[in-house]
Amino acid sequence: MTLIKFDKSQSKSISPSSLLRCFHVLIICLVIYLFIQFKIIFDDRWPMFSFNDHQRSIDDSLRNNHNNDGDDRNESSIFKLLDYHYGHLRFDNDFSSSNNETGFDEFIVPNLIHYIQLENPFMDFITMISILSVVRNHRPSLLLIHTDRNRLRGKYWEQIKILNSSETSSVMGRIFLRKIKRPKRIFHRKLSSIYHASDIARIRILQQYGGIYLDNDVFVVNSLDRYRKFEIAIGWPYNQNIGMFHLKQIIFQSSSIQLDLNLGTQIIVCHRNARFLKLWIESYHQYRPDRWYFNAGELPTQTILKQNPSLVHRVPERFGVTNLVQMLYGSVSDGDWEKKFDTIHLLARHRSYMINDRKIRFFNEYNIQTYNGTFGEMARSVYYGSKRLL
Repeated sequence: MTLIKFDKSQSKSISPSSLLRCFHVLIICLVIYLFIQFKIIFDDRWPMFSFNDHQRSIDDSLRNNHNNDGDDRNESSIFKLLDYHYGHLRFDNDFSSSNNETGFDEFIVPNLIHYIQLENPFMDFITMISILSVVRNHRPSLLLIHTDRNRLRGKYWEQIKILNSSETSSVMGRIFLRKIKRPKRIFHRKLSSIYHASDIARIRILQQYGGIYLDNDVFVVNSLDRYRKFEIAIGWPYNQNIGMFHLKQIIFQSSSIQLDLNLGTQIIVCHRNARFLKLWIESYHQYRPDRWYFNAGELPTQTILKQNPSLVHRVPERFGVTNLVQMLYGSVSDGDWEKKFDTIHLLARHRSYMINDRKIRFFNEYNIQTYNGTFGEMARSVYYGSKRLL
Protein backbone atom coordinates (compact mmCIF):
# COMPACT_ATOMS: atom_id res chain seq x y z
CA MET A 1 0.00 0.00 0.00
CA THR A 2 1.34 3.41 -0.98
CA LEU A 3 0.72 6.22 1.45
CA ILE A 4 0.07 9.63 0.05
CA LYS A 5 1.73 12.34 2.04
CA PHE A 6 0.01 15.66 2.38
CA ASP A 7 2.31 18.60 1.85
CA LYS A 8 1.05 21.54 3.89
CA SER A 9 3.07 23.89 1.74
CA GLN A 10 0.84 23.02 -1.23
CA SER A 11 -2.39 23.99 0.56
CA LYS A 12 -3.86 27.38 -0.15
CA SER A 13 -4.56 29.55 2.84
CA ILE A 14 -7.58 31.85 2.97
CA SER A 15 -6.52 35.44 2.91
CA PRO A 16 -7.90 38.00 5.39
CA SER A 17 -9.49 39.93 2.53
CA SER A 18 -11.46 36.84 1.46
CA LEU A 19 -12.68 36.32 5.00
CA LEU A 20 -13.74 39.96 5.15
CA ARG A 21 -15.70 39.64 1.91
CA CYS A 22 -17.50 36.55 3.23
CA PHE A 23 -18.33 38.39 6.40
CA HIS A 24 -19.76 41.31 4.43
CA VAL A 25 -21.93 38.96 2.36
CA LEU A 26 -23.29 37.34 5.52
CA ILE A 27 -24.07 40.73 7.03
CA ILE A 28 -25.92 41.81 3.87
CA CYS A 29 -27.95 38.57 3.83
CA LEU A 30 -28.83 39.01 7.49
CA VAL A 31 -29.95 42.61 6.94
CA ILE A 32 -32.15 41.57 4.00
CA TYR A 33 -33.68 38.74 6.03
CA LEU A 34 -34.42 41.02 8.99
CA PHE A 35 -35.91 43.65 6.68
CA ILE A 36 -38.28 41.11 5.12
CA GLN A 37 -39.34 39.78 8.52
CA PHE A 38 -39.88 43.28 9.88
CA LYS A 39 -41.95 44.24 6.84
CA ILE A 40 -44.18 41.19 7.22
CA ILE A 41 -44.74 41.88 10.91
CA PHE A 42 -45.27 45.59 10.32
CA ASP A 43 -47.74 45.08 7.47
CA ASP A 44 -49.66 42.46 9.40
CA ARG A 45 -49.86 44.48 12.59
CA TRP A 46 -50.45 47.90 11.10
CA PRO A 47 -52.14 47.52 7.72
CA MET A 48 -52.20 50.70 5.68
CA PHE A 49 -55.79 50.29 4.53
CA SER A 50 -58.57 47.82 4.01
CA PHE A 51 -60.87 48.05 1.00
CA ASN A 52 -60.92 51.85 0.66
CA ASP A 53 -59.76 55.01 2.40
CA HIS A 54 -62.79 55.54 4.60
CA GLN A 55 -63.17 51.91 5.70
CA ARG A 56 -60.85 50.22 8.12
CA SER A 57 -60.85 46.53 8.76
CA ILE A 58 -63.31 45.45 11.48
CA ASP A 59 -62.69 47.52 14.60
CA ASP A 60 -61.86 46.37 18.13
CA SER A 61 -65.50 45.98 19.07
CA LEU A 62 -65.94 43.25 16.47
CA ARG A 63 -62.46 41.85 16.88
CA ASN A 64 -63.06 41.07 20.52
CA ASN A 65 -66.80 40.45 20.20
CA HIS A 66 -67.54 43.39 22.52
CA ASN A 67 -69.57 46.54 21.93
CA ASN A 68 -66.93 49.18 22.53
CA ASP A 69 -66.72 52.65 21.08
CA GLY A 70 -64.82 52.80 17.81
CA ASP A 71 -65.47 53.11 14.12
CA ASP A 72 -69.26 52.93 14.17
CA ARG A 73 -69.56 52.72 10.39
CA ASN A 74 -68.46 49.08 10.28
CA GLU A 75 -70.12 48.05 13.51
CA SER A 76 -73.46 49.70 12.84
CA SER A 77 -73.70 48.20 9.34
CA ILE A 78 -73.62 44.72 10.81
CA PHE A 79 -75.68 45.25 13.92
CA LYS A 80 -78.37 47.31 12.19
CA LEU A 81 -78.83 44.40 9.80
CA LEU A 82 -79.04 41.94 12.69
CA ASP A 83 -81.40 44.17 14.67
CA TYR A 84 -83.71 44.44 11.68
CA HIS A 85 -83.94 40.69 11.21
CA TYR A 86 -83.97 39.63 14.84
CA GLY A 87 -85.61 42.56 16.62
CA HIS A 88 -88.96 42.57 14.82
CA LEU A 89 -89.62 38.82 14.81
CA ARG A 90 -92.64 37.69 16.79
CA PHE A 91 -92.07 33.96 17.04
CA ASP A 92 -90.54 32.15 19.99
CA ASN A 93 -86.78 32.13 19.48
CA ASP A 94 -86.40 28.62 20.86
CA PHE A 95 -88.11 27.32 17.68
CA SER A 96 -90.05 24.75 19.69
CA SER A 97 -93.07 25.25 17.46
CA SER A 98 -91.27 25.83 14.15
CA ASN A 99 -91.75 23.73 11.03
CA ASN A 100 -88.61 23.16 8.98
CA GLU A 101 -90.61 21.61 6.16
CA THR A 102 -92.66 24.68 5.33
CA GLY A 103 -90.60 27.39 7.01
CA PHE A 104 -91.84 30.86 7.96
CA ASP A 105 -93.71 33.44 5.92
CA GLU A 106 -90.85 35.92 6.22
CA PHE A 107 -87.07 35.94 6.18
CA ILE A 108 -85.73 34.97 9.61
CA VAL A 109 -82.07 34.58 8.57
CA PRO A 110 -80.03 37.77 7.94
CA ASN A 111 -78.66 38.28 4.45
CA LEU A 112 -75.14 38.02 5.86
CA ILE A 113 -72.43 35.88 4.22
CA HIS A 114 -69.61 34.29 6.24
CA TYR A 115 -66.25 33.00 4.99
CA ILE A 116 -63.43 31.71 7.18
CA GLN A 117 -59.73 31.93 6.29
CA LEU A 118 -57.25 30.83 8.95
CA GLU A 119 -53.42 30.91 8.88
CA ASN A 120 -53.04 31.65 5.18
CA PRO A 121 -53.12 35.41 4.41
CA PHE A 122 -53.23 34.91 0.62
CA MET A 123 -56.52 34.77 -1.25
CA ASP A 124 -56.49 32.28 -4.11
CA PHE A 125 -58.37 32.32 -7.40
CA ILE A 126 -61.04 29.82 -6.31
CA THR A 127 -61.93 31.86 -3.21
CA MET A 128 -62.25 34.98 -5.35
CA ILE A 129 -64.55 33.11 -7.76
CA SER A 130 -66.67 31.98 -4.81
CA ILE A 131 -67.01 35.56 -3.55
CA LEU A 132 -67.84 36.86 -7.03
CA SER A 133 -70.51 34.17 -7.40
CA VAL A 134 -72.31 35.08 -4.18
CA VAL A 135 -72.02 38.81 -4.93
CA ARG A 136 -73.41 38.50 -8.46
CA ASN A 137 -75.92 35.67 -8.05
CA HIS A 138 -77.21 36.18 -4.51
CA ARG A 139 -76.51 39.85 -3.66
CA PRO A 140 -75.84 39.79 0.10
CA SER A 141 -76.39 42.76 2.37
CA LEU A 142 -73.00 42.17 4.02
CA LEU A 143 -70.12 39.76 3.52
CA LEU A 144 -67.70 38.97 6.37
CA ILE A 145 -64.35 37.23 5.96
CA HIS A 146 -63.37 35.91 9.39
CA THR A 147 -59.61 35.54 9.64
CA ASP A 148 -56.81 35.35 12.19
CA ARG A 149 -54.71 37.60 9.92
CA ASN A 150 -54.85 41.39 10.20
CA ARG A 151 -54.90 41.70 6.44
CA LEU A 152 -55.19 39.50 3.38
CA ARG A 153 -52.77 39.56 0.46
CA GLY A 154 -52.38 38.67 -3.18
CA LYS A 155 -53.64 39.96 -6.51
CA TYR A 156 -57.04 38.32 -6.14
CA TRP A 157 -57.57 40.06 -2.82
CA GLU A 158 -56.68 43.33 -4.53
CA GLN A 159 -59.40 42.64 -7.11
CA ILE A 160 -61.96 42.08 -4.34
CA LYS A 161 -60.91 45.38 -2.76
CA ILE A 162 -61.44 47.16 -6.07
CA LEU A 163 -64.88 45.57 -6.37
CA ASN A 164 -65.75 46.68 -2.85
CA SER A 165 -64.69 50.29 -3.46
CA SER A 166 -66.25 50.67 -6.92
CA GLU A 167 -69.21 53.03 -7.07
CA THR A 168 -70.74 50.88 -9.81
CA SER A 169 -70.59 47.72 -7.69
CA SER A 170 -73.75 46.40 -6.04
CA VAL A 171 -71.68 45.50 -2.96
CA MET A 172 -69.77 48.76 -2.58
CA GLY A 173 -68.55 48.96 1.01
CA ARG A 174 -70.28 45.73 2.07
CA ILE A 175 -67.29 43.38 2.33
CA PHE A 176 -65.46 43.40 5.65
CA LEU A 177 -62.63 41.60 7.37
CA ARG A 178 -63.33 40.41 10.89
CA LYS A 179 -60.36 39.49 13.05
CA ILE A 180 -60.86 36.32 15.09
CA LYS A 181 -58.63 34.04 17.11
CA ARG A 182 -58.03 30.60 15.70
CA PRO A 183 -59.83 28.06 17.94
CA LYS A 184 -57.24 25.79 19.53
CA ARG A 185 -59.31 23.80 22.03
CA ILE A 186 -62.82 22.49 22.44
CA PHE A 187 -64.03 21.46 25.89
CA HIS A 188 -60.41 21.49 27.15
CA ARG A 189 -59.22 19.19 24.36
CA LYS A 190 -56.64 20.37 21.83
CA LEU A 191 -57.79 20.60 18.22
CA SER A 192 -55.60 18.50 15.97
CA SER A 193 -55.77 20.47 12.71
CA ILE A 194 -56.64 23.75 11.03
CA TYR A 195 -59.67 22.00 9.51
CA HIS A 196 -61.08 21.19 12.94
CA ALA A 197 -60.39 24.77 14.03
CA SER A 198 -62.42 26.01 11.07
CA ASP A 199 -65.25 23.60 11.95
CA ILE A 200 -65.47 25.06 15.45
CA ALA A 201 -65.20 28.64 14.18
CA ARG A 202 -68.11 28.25 11.78
CA ILE A 203 -70.48 26.96 14.49
CA ARG A 204 -69.53 29.76 16.88
CA ILE A 205 -69.86 32.43 14.20
CA LEU A 206 -73.30 31.18 13.19
CA GLN A 207 -74.37 31.07 16.84
CA GLN A 208 -73.31 34.69 17.21
CA TYR A 209 -74.68 36.17 14.00
CA GLY A 210 -76.68 33.66 12.01
CA GLY A 211 -76.58 34.05 8.24
CA ILE A 212 -75.11 32.03 5.39
CA TYR A 213 -71.81 30.20 5.84
CA LEU A 214 -69.89 29.18 2.72
CA ASP A 215 -66.72 27.16 2.28
CA ASN A 216 -64.12 29.00 0.21
CA ASP A 217 -64.71 26.70 -2.75
CA VAL A 218 -68.50 26.93 -2.93
CA PHE A 219 -69.98 28.48 -6.08
CA VAL A 220 -73.33 30.19 -5.58
CA VAL A 221 -75.51 29.57 -8.64
CA ASN A 222 -78.81 31.17 -7.65
CA SER A 223 -80.24 33.36 -4.91
CA LEU A 224 -80.37 31.63 -1.53
CA ASP A 225 -83.27 33.72 -0.24
CA ARG A 226 -85.67 30.77 -0.35
CA TYR A 227 -83.64 29.10 2.43
CA ARG A 228 -83.65 32.18 4.67
CA LYS A 229 -87.18 31.32 5.81
CA PHE A 230 -86.04 28.24 7.70
CA GLU A 231 -84.52 27.81 11.15
CA ILE A 232 -81.59 26.08 9.46
CA ALA A 233 -81.07 24.66 5.98
CA ILE A 234 -78.24 22.23 5.40
CA GLY A 235 -77.02 19.90 2.66
CA TRP A 236 -78.04 16.37 3.63
CA PRO A 237 -78.18 13.93 0.69
CA TYR A 238 -80.25 10.81 1.18
CA ASN A 239 -78.37 7.85 2.66
CA GLN A 240 -75.40 10.08 3.54
CA ASN A 241 -74.11 12.22 6.37
CA ILE A 242 -74.81 15.95 6.35
CA GLY A 243 -72.95 17.85 3.69
CA MET A 244 -70.94 14.81 2.67
CA PHE A 245 -70.57 12.12 0.09
CA HIS A 246 -69.15 8.64 0.42
CA LEU A 247 -66.26 8.01 -1.95
CA LYS A 248 -65.80 4.27 -2.02
CA GLN A 249 -62.73 4.00 -4.15
CA ILE A 250 -59.91 6.26 -5.29
CA ILE A 251 -57.25 5.19 -7.74
CA PHE A 252 -53.71 6.40 -7.05
CA GLN A 253 -51.66 5.36 -10.07
CA SER A 254 -51.82 1.55 -9.92
CA SER A 255 -52.92 1.25 -6.30
CA SER A 256 -56.53 0.86 -5.22
CA ILE A 257 -57.21 2.37 -1.81
CA GLN A 258 -60.50 2.09 0.07
CA LEU A 259 -61.46 5.35 1.77
CA ASP A 260 -64.39 6.93 3.53
CA LEU A 261 -63.89 10.50 2.26
CA ASN A 262 -66.25 12.99 3.87
CA LEU A 263 -66.20 16.49 2.45
CA GLY A 264 -67.62 18.92 5.00
CA THR A 265 -70.66 21.04 5.61
CA GLN A 266 -69.91 23.51 2.86
CA ILE A 267 -73.04 25.63 3.09
CA ILE A 268 -75.24 26.36 6.09
CA VAL A 269 -78.12 28.86 6.14
CA CYS A 270 -79.43 29.44 9.65
CA HIS A 271 -80.86 31.61 12.40
CA ARG A 272 -78.38 32.18 15.21
CA ASN A 273 -80.68 30.40 17.70
CA ALA A 274 -81.10 27.28 15.57
CA ARG A 275 -81.44 24.32 17.92
CA PHE A 276 -79.15 22.11 15.88
CA LEU A 277 -76.19 24.47 16.36
CA LYS A 278 -76.28 24.05 20.13
CA LEU A 279 -76.57 20.27 19.92
CA TRP A 280 -73.81 20.17 17.31
CA ILE A 281 -71.28 22.06 19.43
CA GLU A 282 -72.23 19.96 22.47
CA SER A 283 -71.45 16.80 20.50
CA TYR A 284 -67.78 17.88 20.54
CA HIS A 285 -67.62 16.46 24.06
CA GLN A 286 -66.96 13.31 22.02
CA TYR A 287 -64.25 14.98 19.95
CA ARG A 288 -62.11 12.61 17.89
CA PRO A 289 -58.88 14.38 16.87
CA ASP A 290 -57.81 11.45 14.68
CA ARG A 291 -60.97 11.48 12.53
CA TRP A 292 -61.12 14.21 9.90
CA TYR A 293 -64.92 14.64 9.68
CA PHE A 294 -66.23 12.52 12.51
CA ASN A 295 -67.45 15.53 14.50
CA ALA A 296 -68.22 17.72 11.50
CA GLY A 297 -70.62 15.27 9.90
CA GLU A 298 -70.69 11.64 10.97
CA LEU A 299 -71.49 12.08 14.67
CA PRO A 300 -74.12 14.84 14.38
CA THR A 301 -75.88 12.95 11.60
CA GLN A 302 -76.02 9.66 13.47
CA THR A 303 -76.69 10.92 17.00
CA ILE A 304 -78.70 14.11 16.39
CA LEU A 305 -80.37 14.31 12.99
CA LYS A 306 -81.34 10.67 12.57
CA GLN A 307 -83.05 10.89 15.95
CA ASN A 308 -84.75 14.20 15.16
CA PRO A 309 -84.59 15.10 11.44
CA SER A 310 -87.11 17.93 11.91
CA LEU A 311 -84.35 20.04 13.49
CA VAL A 312 -83.19 21.07 10.01
CA HIS A 313 -84.57 21.82 6.59
CA ARG A 314 -83.04 19.03 4.55
CA VAL A 315 -81.57 19.98 1.16
CA PRO A 316 -80.69 16.69 -0.54
CA GLU A 317 -79.47 17.90 -3.94
CA ARG A 318 -79.67 21.62 -4.67
CA PHE A 319 -76.73 22.55 -2.42
CA GLY A 320 -74.46 20.48 -4.66
CA VAL A 321 -72.55 18.76 -1.85
CA THR A 322 -72.38 15.36 -3.52
CA ASN A 323 -69.49 14.21 -5.70
CA LEU A 324 -69.80 16.43 -8.78
CA VAL A 325 -66.13 16.28 -9.77
CA GLN A 326 -66.85 14.52 -13.08
CA MET A 327 -69.45 17.10 -14.04
CA LEU A 328 -67.15 19.98 -13.08
CA TYR A 329 -63.85 18.86 -14.58
CA GLY A 330 -64.42 15.72 -16.62
CA SER A 331 -66.97 16.72 -19.22
CA VAL A 332 -68.06 19.57 -21.46
CA SER A 333 -70.83 21.62 -19.89
CA ASP A 334 -74.40 20.86 -20.89
CA GLY A 335 -75.65 24.00 -19.16
CA ASP A 336 -77.90 22.13 -16.73
CA TRP A 337 -75.95 23.22 -13.65
CA GLU A 338 -77.90 26.48 -13.46
CA LYS A 339 -81.20 24.60 -13.28
CA LYS A 340 -80.21 21.71 -11.01
CA PHE A 341 -78.28 23.52 -8.27
CA ASP A 342 -78.40 26.62 -6.10
CA THR A 343 -74.80 26.11 -4.92
CA ILE A 344 -72.03 23.75 -6.02
CA HIS A 345 -69.06 22.56 -4.01
CA LEU A 346 -66.11 22.88 -6.40
CA LEU A 347 -63.95 20.26 -4.63
CA ALA A 348 -60.96 22.48 -5.34
CA ARG A 349 -58.62 20.86 -2.81
CA HIS A 350 -59.52 17.35 -3.92
CA ARG A 351 -59.62 17.61 -7.71
CA SER A 352 -56.01 16.45 -8.15
CA TYR A 353 -56.66 12.94 -6.84
CA MET A 354 -60.34 12.53 -7.66
CA ILE A 355 -60.13 12.85 -11.42
CA ASN A 356 -57.48 12.13 -14.03
CA ASP A 357 -57.07 15.71 -15.23
CA ARG A 358 -53.44 16.80 -15.48
CA LYS A 359 -53.86 19.62 -18.00
CA ILE A 360 -54.31 22.40 -15.46
CA ARG A 361 -52.80 22.24 -12.00
CA PHE A 362 -54.09 25.58 -10.76
CA PHE A 363 -56.88 27.60 -12.32
CA ASN A 364 -56.50 31.32 -12.97
CA GLU A 365 -58.17 34.10 -14.93
CA TYR A 366 -56.24 33.14 -18.07
CA ASN A 367 -56.66 29.38 -18.41
CA ILE A 368 -60.40 29.52 -17.64
CA GLN A 369 -60.82 31.48 -20.89
CA THR A 370 -60.39 28.30 -22.95
CA TYR A 371 -61.29 25.61 -20.39
CA ASN A 372 -64.36 23.89 -21.83
CA GLY A 373 -65.32 21.97 -18.69
CA THR A 374 -68.32 22.99 -16.63
CA PHE A 375 -66.15 24.83 -14.11
CA GLY A 376 -64.71 26.97 -16.90
CA GLU A 377 -68.21 28.06 -17.88
CA MET A 378 -69.10 28.82 -14.26
CA ALA A 379 -65.93 30.81 -13.57
CA ARG A 380 -66.23 32.84 -16.78
CA SER A 381 -69.85 33.71 -15.97
CA VAL A 382 -68.86 35.61 -12.81
CA TYR A 383 -65.36 36.79 -13.75
CA TYR A 384 -65.93 37.91 -17.34
CA GLY A 385 -69.72 38.17 -17.29
CA SER A 386 -70.09 35.62 -20.08
CA LYS A 387 -70.10 31.82 -20.11
CA ARG A 388 -68.76 31.46 -23.64
CA LEU A 389 -65.17 30.48 -24.45
CA LEU A 390 -62.86 33.45 -24.97
